[in-house]
Amino acid sequence: MSAVCVPPSTVATRAATAYRSRRSKWVADPVAAESDSLSIALHPPTERQVAEDPDAVIAWVRVWQTRRGIGRVHWESRRWPSFGTQDVPVRIVFTGPGEIAAAAGHTSEWHTLTARRMQLVEALSPGTAALPGAIASSLSRWLQFDEADFTRLVGVVRWLADHPASGLFIRQLPVPGVDTKWISRHRGLVELLLEGAIGRRDLGVRSVPRLCHVAVCDRTALPSMPKHFAAPLDELAALPLRTERILVLENKEGLHALPHLPGTVAVHGSGYAVHELTAIPWLADSDVVYWGDLDTHGFVILDRFRAYLPDVRSFLMDLHTLEAWSALAVEEPSPSSHVPMRLTPAENEVFTRLRVERLRLEQERIPWPHVMEELARAFTGAIGHDRDSTRMDPTALGEGVS
Repeated sequence: MSAVCVPPSTVATRAATAYRSRRSKWVADPVAAESDSLSIALHPPTERQVAEDPDAVIAWVRVWQTRRGIGRVHWESRRWPSFGTQDVPVRIVFTGPGEIAAAAGHTSEWHTLTARRMQLVEALSPGTAALPGAIASSLSRWLQFDEADFTRLVGVVRWLADHPASGLFIRQLPVPGVDTKWISRHRGLVELLLEGAIGRRDLGVRSVPRLCHVAVCDRTALPSMPKHFAAPLDELAALPLRTERILVLENKEGLHALPHLPGTVAVHGSGYAVHELTAIPWLADSDVVYWGDLDTHGFVILDRFRAYLPDVRSFLMDLHTLEAWSALAVEEPSPSSHVPMRLTPAENEVFTRLRVERLRLEQERIPWPHVMEELARAFTGAIGHDRDSTRMDPTALGEGVS
């Protein structure tokens, strides 16, 4: 018999495919789901196929005659000159999500889906118009939870919806079993469901502030502070600091390796978060110099920085530096697709070359003696000495900061 004739085992496979593709729609709109159906054609044999293998055809028909279970099999009469009139199954129809899920072998999962959907709807009511879609689009995630984690999920989203601006740290949330690590693992899901419940994703909680690392390269600028320290941005903003120059760089070890630089305070930039530094008044009031990596992302970060501080100057991000140390450059695996609009013509020339040649020269690869020379040249005047150490000899610093 031709393989075209569909056996019951194949029906289960096709039902499983339909179940996986439709279950989100059913969860989103249970009322409409009840009128859904699945019709699977069984492709009965032709007269020629019967003639070629009558025993196989008879066996196939008997399988469908003796089949028991859900679904309605539709039969039709076929009149064949050589075999007379025969009744053959032509299609099987499953009505409603429950039957389709059962045919697919997913009855238990469907019961879990419907029960958990009801829990979410009841817990997050009245919600917004987006709540059914949020529940449906995230089902593959909350379906994987065990009962304890699902209970935590429902509880924390409900609590956050009731307290939209609690100002608590996550570890303070009064939901048993929910801590910082739990939220970190499931934050996207929590935010999605919260948006469905109250129309926004903001959890209304406090985060541990980002610490900004600072090197006071001229100790007279802040004589009461250590040379190296880290503090939140709001605390840095409150410091009584007035300095001639701020050097913003992206390498923390480089920050700690800096010598005494007259009139200079150095700050770690934190990459794409560099613009947050503009909230510090004494930084905005100083001559700001930015030293980033020689790659496309370094120039995009510089471009972002200039959107807030247009007069930011770049350091060691020039063609001379790239060509002098090109042997130390590597391939940039994922160049930025952003087109910066605030680069100087010289910087734009370097950026274009980096993008075309997919090059990356990280600042820590540039030999440290060369950095020392360029610092002295760019900051006018010889590099001084740290009051806590002997005068720094550039040649004694090795070939780079690792």
